[in-house]
Amino acid sequence: MKTKHSYQTIEDFLISHPLTIDVEIEDEWSGSFPVKGLELRATVLYAELTDYYRLSFSMKSSEMLIYVNNFLAWTGKAVYAMDCCVLHRSLDHAVMLVFLNRSGSSDTFSDALRAARWMGEHDVLRFCPRIGIASGQVTAGFTGTHNNFSASVFGKPVILAAAFAGAKVQGDFAMRITVDSEEWGEKKIEELFPAVEYDDPEQGKVKQPQTWELGKRRDVEFALAGKKGVRDIASFIHWMPEHSGDKKARDWLREMKRQGFYRPPSV
Repeated sequence: MKTKHSYQTIEDFLISHPLTIDVEIEDEWSGSFPVKGLELRATVLYAELTDYYRLSFSMKSSEMLIYVNNFLAWTGKAVYAMDCCVLHRSLDHAVMLVFLNRSGSSDTFSDALRAARWMGEHDVLRFCPRIGIASGQVTAGFTGTHNNFSASVFGKPVILAAAFAGAKVQGDFAMRITVDSEEWGEKKIEELFPAVEYDDPEQGKVKQPQTWELGKRRDVEFALAGKKGVRDIASFIHWMPEHSGDKKARDWLREMKRQGFYRPPSV
């Protein structure tokens, strides 16, 4: 069952919890600025749009706005029905989902994998995001000035999850999730990615064939983090959608113009 903690902004989360740090700093050069944040352990899922930069050159700017917001809405559906605490942070070309053990779940890594699996098995608009997952201590906090601020999450897991998402790997896969090999440990793909069961009118309970494969450990050199061992979980089932996300964005902009919801800029 969905709870009020299942999916919320970082700002809402910070407002509703006691903070680890809540001070005003007086710096001799920068002046006065607030520092408000909450330290916690979490699992970060970083999903990056594979074609963001290429599409930015081939699509109109308003089409890209529609495309990115469609992507963000789709990633929201990945966690909407999950009974776990997830914070959402959009980064234009990517989305960061922060899984917390604040609402009954004690295994945020498995929660993140379940969300990533949902994306891989429901990519009907062929967003094909690159996904990285990492866990550890992070700080959620407000950034900005007294008059203009937002909120984000900071820490090593954020950087590692983004680096894992960008780690290059060869293969004709439809979706790839990259995690730290130490965090994966001795886990079994069958346990974290169980085969889907459905009722067949003639055969009764039927299990679908496993569509996810666990790759062998590989060492990747990351800037600053150095060499790290990673494991890739990949799906090789390619969607054949009638519409891709970029085509849908173009169609939506044409429809806005047709219905008069698009007003050309005056300057």
